[in-house]
Amino acid sequence: MAEQHTVHGVMEADQYDGLIRSIVPVQALLLSSIIDYLPTGSQKILELGCSTGILTEMILGRYPDVEITAIDLSPEMLAIASEKPGLGRARFLVQDLRDSWPQECYDAVVTSLCLHHVPREDRIAVAKRAAQALAPDGRFICGDIFRAKEDWEERLLVEAWCRGMRLAGTPDDVIRGMIAQRAKHLPTFTTVAEFRDIVARSGFNRAAIPFTSGFVGMVVGFSPGK
Repeated sequence: MAEQHTVHGVMEADQYDGLIRSIVPVQALLLSSIIDYLPTGSQKILELGCSTGILTEMILGRYPDVEITAIDLSPEMLAIASEKPGLGRARFLVQDLRDSWPQECYDAVVTSLCLHHVPREDRIAVAKRAAQALAPDGRFICGDIFRAKEDWEERLLVEAWCRGMRLAGTPDDVIRGMIAQRAKHLPTFTTVAEFRDIVARSGFNRAAIPFTSGFVGMVVGFSPGK
């Protein structure tokens, strides 16, 4: 969502595609995992906080006939997304994910590297709204940033993250900015297990953690079947 270039303080919209891959070295694996967990035969998908449409483009590349609605708070991000050749069929909406979503029934609600930018109570509200917006057997798929359970483990994760960013060629000022932002917002983060439990209590009949790498994780909530 838009906060990715305002809250971070280190990224503008036109830098996003290049920098996000170096800031989150496992981004490609995370996004491909999200796509792997989409329900078979999905026809309608809602994407929250789509930024410049990286995940949107991957979804349409795998499922070219799917109807996808992608929302983001940043008109600059969406301007870049709408100009990408593979995204002509996507429906982009400039809005805050905490506002009302289009009133449709979706096979999947997906979000990537987004929800950690909003307060904990808003994350809980998003999970509950996703459960209400999904068709039977639908899925809420959230790939995001989480905190470690213990302080010593958090230090290890940050050290590994810094090494990964440097190896990926992230500029030093961006690395410093990202570390500062993580430290600032860490008290509001949940662990991936805590978020899984939040999802499970939000109207889903079960929730799983099929992917983790460092402090990046993916939680999938499964709606009851027909």
